[in-house]
Amino acid sequence: MIGRRAILSGIGCAALPLSRALSQAATAGGQVMAASGYRVEFDEYPASGPLALVLMHGKNSFNRVANIRAFAEKIAAAGTTVVVPNMPWGRTWNGTADDAKAAVDALVARAAAAGKRVVVGGLSLGATFAMVWRPADPPPAVVAKAFLNPGGLLDMTPPTAPFWRRVTPEVERAKALEAAGQGRVAVRFTGSNAVGTSFVEETYTTTPEIYLSFHDTARFPSVRAALPMTRLPVFWSSGTRDPTASAKRRSFDMLAGHPASVFLEPEGDHNSAFVPAADPLAAWLKANFARG
Repeated sequence: MIGRRAILSGIGCAALPLSRALSQAATAGGQVMAASGYRVEFDEYPASGPLALVLMHGKNSFNRVANIRAFAEKIAAAGTTVVVPNMPWGRTWNGTADDAKAAVDALVARAAAAGKRVVVGGLSLGATFAMVWRPADPPPAVVAKAFLNPGGLLDMTPPTAPFWRRVTPEVERAKALEAAGQGRVAVRFTGSNAVGTSFVEETYTTTPEIYLSFHDTARFPSVRAALPMTRLPVFWSSGTRDPTASAKRRSFDMLAGHPASVFLEPEGDHNSAFVPAADPLAAWLKANFARG
């Protein structure tokens, strides 16, 4: 958990200027300082209900892409405040997995300090990070998790998968650079990401330390270990044409098995199945957690 000073730094932040406003629904934003020293910026879609959803975007993305905005507006309109941070694996690649964990800690503490019960979730890598974030020791304010089209389930991806053919040489190069004392010097790396119904190659400019924290199974938290430790209720949605095979029903079945947990397969691919999951998620939140 983070200290009170870090929590308060994100409370009472001014609304975004009109030039940066996304929509009428996103009326507040700011930043919090995580315990690691990482500053996480966020937009907030406020609602009057007792819940707040911390919603993390996907890999090499950011918190203001159209589908994130549309999803957040739907959830907020149904009564749940949505907090959408810019995570370290966004387009700037400016923090490690430890920074990401500390950032979620800070955002959860901020919502709890405002009297909200909290759901932690995300899209793609944001969903996967929600899986590995405090699976066995969630703060008392956290009542559920939401995994939407999870991607990047690192230690559950078969070693023969195309992902590893692209990424393994880069992991070894990053380790060599780190061993040579260049672990915090930014260079260009290749990665892989799910887009639509296929996987694409991407490039990221970041440090070996940051790259390894999200691509080395020895450093990124184990999804395989996290799932059976997860005793909170989980909303899990994976599109029918999502190519991330490791994120399907058999992975959901590895959860501890809370009676309120649900698994859905809306029509769509890794991207298009995301927004259609908003209405079922809003209904699930209302049915299980929205009573004051």
